Amino acid sequence: MIERTCQHCVHFIDDPASIEAEFPNLTIFGSAYSSARGAAGIGRKLDRFMDPLPAQNCRSFTLRGESDGQE
Repeated sequence: MIERTCQHCVHFIDDPASIEAEFPNLTIFGSAYSSARGAAGIGRKLDRFMDPLPAQNCRSFTLRGESDGQE
């Protein structure tokens, strides 16, 4: 069973290319591909750059691949 965290939700963007597109000046500090970013990504429902949180009680949680074909 997949752990229910933001990282496994369709509303969490953790693809490095997408993060760099969202924050074009990020490359001044390095890259979204670096290990310093860890598992952080963009939480679309919370509108913030963040580490994944436990999502057991999140009403917006939708497991990737279960809704409208998004991965």
